[in-house]
Amino acid sequence: MEQIQASIIQARGGAYNIGKKTADVYADNPILQHFSQLSYQKNDYEEIKALFSDYAPHLIDELQGLADGLNMTLQEAAVQFSGYNMPRPHALGCSAYVDQYHYVRNYDFSPTLYDHCLSFIAPNEAYGSIGYNLQLIGRHDGVNEKGLAIGLHFVSNAGYRKGLSAWTVIRIALDTCETTQEVIDLFKELPHAACYNFSVGDAKGEHAVIEVTPEKICVRSSTTGLNCVNHFLHGELEVFNRQDMTSSAKRDTFLLHTDTSTMTQEQLFDLFSDAASPLFFDDYDKLFGTLHSFAYSFQTKQLITALARGNRVELNIEDWFAGRDLSIDTLYGEIKKEPIPEG
Repeated sequence: MEQIQASIIQARGGAYNIGKKTADVYADNPILQHFSQLSYQKNDYEEIKALFSDYAPHLIDELQGLADGLNMTLQEAAVQFSGYNMPRPHALGCSAYVDQYHYVRNYDFSPTLYDHCLSFIAPNEAYGSIGYNLQLIGRHDGVNEKGLAIGLHFVSNAGYRKGLSAWTVIRIALDTCETTQEVIDLFKELPHAACYNFSVGDAKGEHAVIEVTPEKICVRSSTTGLNCVNHFLHGELEVFNRQDMTSSAKRDTFLLHTDTSTMTQEQLFDLFSDAASPLFFDDYDKLFGTLHSFAYSFQTKQLITALARGNRVELNIEDWFAGRDLSIDTLYGEIKKEPIPEG
C-alpha cells in the first residue's frame, strides 16, 4: 500500500484572501508544475476575464490572490488555473447516485494528476462550498451552503472545442446556484469544451443528470433515484460516447440492480467507498483508481467524505458555515499500487 493525503483548506472572507490562502497550501504541491506544462496554449486573458466577469467575477479576484501568493502575474494564473481552453483531458471514471434524499459519488483517476486538496470556503461574494479541488479553483465535486451537490463524469472528447473545463463550470455552479434548475439554466449558457455528465441534486429534492456536449445539452430527471457514470443515455447524444464503454456500463448495471433507494447515507457511502465494492477500483496506473468518496444528505445536511481506504470526515455543513472550523488539516488514505516488473 502507498499512503496518499489531501490538505484541507479552510478559508473565509474576500475572494482575494481565499486565493491567497489557497496559494499558501499549494506552494510546495508538485501539481503546479503539471499545470505549468499545460499552459503552453496561448490563451487570451481578455477572453477569460470577459467570461468570468459575466458569470463569476469574484473568481478573477481569487485568481489575483493565487497569483500574488505564487509569485505569478494575474495573466499567468488565469491561463494556468481558469480551466479555459485547456488541452484535452485524459479518460477518467466517476460513479454517482442521486435521489431526493442523498448524493454519493466516487472520483476515479491517477494520484499523480490529483490536486490532493479539499477546500472549505466561505467567500463574501458568492455561496460558500465544500469540495475537492481540481486545477486549484475548479472542483471535482462538492456541496454549497444552500445544499446543492454536484459532480463531474467524463464522457469523451468528441467535438472538443475552446471552452470551459467541467471542473470550472462545477465551481461556478457551486458559487452561484441554489437549485438543480438553476444549474441546468447556467449550463445551457456556458461554453463547454468537452463531453461530460454532471450529477446534481438540491435541498428541495430536485435532482438530475445533465448530459453536456460542446454542441447540445440534454437532461435526465426522475422522481426516483438516478445513476450517473461515464456515458450518455440520451439517444441523440450516444454518438458522442467512447467506443469502449465496458467499465461504465458495468458500473451502471451494478447500480441498477442494487436497491440504493432503501439505503441510508452511511450504507450508500460504504457501497461506494468499500475497497471490495464493484464501484471501487485500484487501476491507478491506468488512470482509473478510486481517490475519494463523497456523500451528502439533503435532509440532515450531513457530509461524509474520505480518501481511498482513509479516515472519514463527517460533519453537518451548517456547523462549518456557521463558523466552526474542523480540527484537522489533512486527510489520509491508502492506495494499492502494483509493483513495477523488473527487467
